[in-house]
Amino acid sequence: MDISHVLLSPKGRIGSRDFLRGLILLTGASLVVQVLTSSVSIGASVLQYPLLWGYLCVLGKRLHDAGQTAWLSLIFLLGFVILSSILDTVLIPLLSPQMVPLIQQIQEVAKTEGLSGAFNAQQEHVLELSRGLALTTLASFLISSTALAFIGARLPSDPKSNSHGPATGSSNAS
Repeated sequence: MDISHVLLSPKGRIGSRDFLRGLILLTGASLVVQVLTSSVSIGASVLQYPLLWGYLCVLGKRLHDAGQTAWLSLIFLLGFVILSSILDTVLIPLLSPQMVPLIQQIQEVAKTEGLSGAFNAQQEHVLELSRGLALTTLASFLISSTALAFIGARLPSDPKSNSHGPATGSSNAS
């Protein structure tokens, strides 16, 4: 597997094996960034943005292999965000129950002061929220990544050359 091709180039095709390898590398890097964000500095979260390009490249090439447009990767990422948000909501009471009162407090501020008030209240407690919700965030991220990996790996490969390149049968075996 050529890492620079898989993670940095949006052109071409990759089979399910290279897709999973690339996704595992990106997921590992994202986990490191999340741990740094919650334990060292909230500013470390800016490191997630370059990883987004890698996700788009990996998903796009996998979609190319299935004969689809890479623009569909935006739908995959939207689904990932929605699933992560739903999982966060479900898992907070289970994995981070100590954070429920603070979250409710911020929600009350949102009801009385609107969105800007809620944003300001959230900013006041950003480090506390980041650290208190770390386990929940990691769990929902891993579950969502697993779902993304399962769906992406299950996409059928176009057995013939298409406009994005030759068939990936030989690259899957590597």
